[in-house]
Amino acid sequence: MEGARPIIVVKKKAAHAGHHGGAWKVAYADFVTAMMALFIVLWLLNTSKPVREAIAGYFRDPAGTAGKLGTSSEGPGEKFVPTPVPADDMAKLKDEIEKAMRRLPFPVKLAGCSIARRLQRKEAASGEASLQTALH
Repeated sequence: MEGARPIIVVKKKAAHAGHHGGAWKVAYADFVTAMMALFIVLWLLNTSKPVREAIAGYFRDPAGTAGKLGTSSEGPGEKFVPTPVPADDMAKLKDEIEKAMRRLPFPVKLAGCSIARRLQRKEAASGEASLQTALH
């Protein structure tokens, strides 16, 4: 066997096509979503008018809080009617507000506030003492 050629075994690794990703999952999810939307629309077309109105109401206000605006159980804020304060009660109202502000545990500074500027203009026109002078 001197002239015999040696046996060479070539081991080839199985070629893998590589990772193709999950794009098919996205396409499938889009298809399933479109089918669900189609069947919901078909179902809605086949329902009675009261059911359609109830569903439309849900999509207009999902939380169901449209009728509960404001701080009381009265309903929407549109029903709020401010009580007019007569001009002769303004001085009394101002005194009550000043007393309440003095009782606060922290100092009140109204120098930059628009309400203070309005009060200063009104007081200057009427000749009364300034709200800020009374507080400090």
